[in-house]
Amino acid sequence: MAVAVSPGAINMELSPGEIFEGEIKLLNPSLDDKSLNYTIKPAPMTFEDEFYDLDFEDKTDYSQIVDWIEVEEPTGTLFEHEEKIIKFRVNVPEDAPAGGQYASFLVSTNSSGSAGSESSGVSIKSRSQIAVLLYSTVAGETRIEGKVLENNISGFYLGRPITTSSFLSNTGNVHIPATYTLRIFPLFSDEEIYTNEESPIKNTVIPGTRLFSEQTWDETPKLGIFRIEQEIDFGDLITVEKRLSVVCPIWFLVLVLAFLASLILAAIERGLKRKKKKGKKK
Repeated sequence: MAVAVSPGAINMELSPGEIFEGEIKLLNPSLDDKSLNYTIKPAPMTFEDEFYDLDFEDKTDYSQIVDWIEVEEPTGTLFEHEEKIIKFRVNVPEDAPAGGQYASFLVSTNSSGSAGSESSGVSIKSRSQIAVLLYSTVAGETRIEGKVLENNISGFYLGRPITTSSFLSNTGNVHIPATYTLRIFPLFSDEEIYTNEESPIKNTVIPGTRLFSEQTWDETPKLGIFRIEQEIDFGDLITVEKRLSVVCPIWFLVLVLAFLASLILAAIERGLKRKKKKGKKK
């Protein structure tokens, strides 16, 4: 049984020399009289690659905040349905660098209880870990600098679904929000047949990293020609890529190629017959 933790992410605005105070709420949702022993540990937060696999071990210049954090009650026990507020403070040094600082609170739990009758004495133990992500900006000389390295839409899809991709780079010193909007139109109409404008994909790109992302139209028809637009709002940049794309399953493509091949062979055969007829006349 895992502990319920809120919020899932914390955003902070910090200033050098100040003390920031915050809190995390823990809840034991157990319905079978299991207690949870918890541990909260500040850890670095970065990403291993462009696919943004979280890394809670490697420390960078943008995770110095880990050393500034103090957790008031880092270990304890939560009984059935018990809720506890864990307070923490961030002691920002006077010489803290301006820009983004990123960390996480790793909440580990170890539950124990019994299964079956009281006399069976069967003990159940399980462990789990949840991360609360921490995004912060230290006041000072900050730079919002991002690049859209790629905004890709394929012109041909061998089967469904339609998938677009992008590649973003943050070269500044603060995290930048990225919003991705996908719009799909039929060939001869401006009426959208799909858009995610009301709930676009959103990501946050931290300094010194690159992010690869994809969008998918899950209800893509098996066959069709569409006009596709992918809009990326990244910091001060808004880029839009437009493309005419064909969706064609492999079996249909094979049939088309076979049909074209038969037409070509038929044309060649007719040409050879004409040559033979001309030769006989001579």
